[in-house]
Amino acid sequence: MKKQMMGIAFLLFGILLCCAEEGLNQIIRRSFSDFPFSLVGLLIGCIGLFFAVKGAQER
Repeated sequence: MKKQMMGIAFLLFGILLCCAEEGLNQIIRRSFSDFPFSLVGLLIGCIGLFFAVKGAQER
């Protein structure tokens, strides 16, 4: 159950990064080129999905 909750948390954090990409690039990376926060969010979301599904299968 704990891994499943951690997976759900990763999924939500990945969605947050994908949705907030434009604002994060304006705030954090002013002097650099745009950092692909949506790609990072997608990778974190995939890890979260893996943990959530794996936790559900272990029951």
